[in-house]
Amino acid sequence: MVGVAGKSQGCNTCRKRKVKCDGERPSCGQCRKGKRVCGGYQRDRHFKNLSALDHDTLLARTQPLAPITQPSAIIYSDVVGEEGKRESQEQTPQEQPNIEALFFYLPPVSWLQALAPLQGTNSSFDIAMSALSMVRLGRQSGNETLRREGLANYGKALEGLQKVLSNGKLVFQEQTLAASMTLSIFEVLEVSGETTYGWISHIEGISRLFQLRGPKMHVSESGHLLFQGFRPTGILYALATRKATYLADQDWLTIPWTTMPKSDFHHLLDIMAKIPTLAEATERISKESNSQDIDSQWIECLRRNWDVHNQLDNFYEELSRRSTEQLYTETPATIFCTKSNIELEDIFPVSLHFPTFEIARIHLFYWAALLWIHNNISILQPSPSSPTTPSQQPLLTCSLEIATQIAQSMQYLLSPEMHTRGPQNVFHPLRIAQQVFSKKDQDGREVKWCKGVFEEVDARGYPFGKILSGWDWDNIPVLLSTGGSL
Repeated sequence: MVGVAGKSQGCNTCRKRKVKCDGERPSCGQCRKGKRVCGGYQRDRHFKNLSALDHDTLLARTQPLAPITQPSAIIYSDVVGEEGKRESQEQTPQEQPNIEALFFYLPPVSWLQALAPLQGTNSSFDIAMSALSMVRLGRQSGNETLRREGLANYGKALEGLQKVLSNGKLVFQEQTLAASMTLSIFEVLEVSGETTYGWISHIEGISRLFQLRGPKMHVSESGHLLFQGFRPTGILYALATRKATYLADQDWLTIPWTTMPKSDFHHLLDIMAKIPTLAEATERISKESNSQDIDSQWIECLRRNWDVHNQLDNFYEELSRRSTEQLYTETPATIFCTKSNIELEDIFPVSLHFPTFEIARIHLFYWAALLWIHNNISILQPSPSSPTTPSQQPLLTCSLEIATQIAQSMQYLLSPEMHTRGPQNVFHPLRIAQQVFSKKDQDGREVKWCKGVFEEVDARGYPFGKILSGWDWDNIPVLLSTGGSL
């Protein structure tokens, strides 16, 4: 699902006139020269079914599938028993556990908690849940038939979602959001080959749905939980594409929390939401050389980056001050790559252990945010009029220390106790850590170590990170917009 804007990069006025546009912003040179009103670059969005799995889905549908209600000897592992102990047990497809049983290790407040009351109220949502359940259990049990049934249901869910999206009344329902978000998880688990187009199309479509609904529709408990679930992904996607996001607007920072308390993690996201705008401005300013006021823009952008850096530091100081226990401890590192054939070099002898998953996730995002700011500052710092760096420590050395902390967190986040939560949260922080390590040595041991971890995560059924790790850092925005092709 994606809002397709068309291939032309010209402004709307030049596109209508069918003339070449120079792409200048906010108004193009062609329109200024002709004294016309520039129509801007915003495109009308048309939702289309553009899944990376369409080919696989069609293949699955051509094969005979066992009816879902027929018994089959499928072993489902890691299902919670009545006494809370995990045990392997044999179930028929009609006895499949619900989504909460599949993802039973979840953050204390998860958007998945909002799904249970919505079951049975929307056919595309129910089928999406079924597809995700089948694929997840099929992977765990090694049952290809069940996985193919999930693929077929995925196609049916997409068809149903298309009908909902064309209905003006249903498009804003929470069930529609829930179905879209469920299918986006499906894409992360089943991303096909080297293309991420299916996942990207879902994320862009979901983001547009949230934006169209507006912040006031995410004050209710279920709407708020759905928003909380999407918000980290929306901000990380904006960072990866280096584009400003509406999630940084004041209304989106305040209104959804009118009746709900804001957690430490979401206070951190308030700060992180500003970084895509800075990344976009940093990239633009670094490429400009003819503007008369470029030096003042350069200095102002650098100041804003340091301001966000200070906000991040203040956030962490306050978090540390309020904590009644150590935020993390160092323990000897052990082998944690058990699914892949990769043997990681022993270059990080220390592992970081956190009291809770939520504390671990806060650190992971906090460190990633700092590395983004360091990246922006390192681009802007050469300006002859730039202010002196507040830190006496070289920026790269500081970044390498932070990247090392991210790497040292992998053992905890990929431990069996983390279940699905860990792998789903390591992609972005580990990828930017890999980028920092590459500045030290493009083919260094640390870079190979990061790629080895992505191999492990891929072997566990999360291929998205491996794809990102193989992309050149500067090309990621373009590759994300094209699904993986330049």
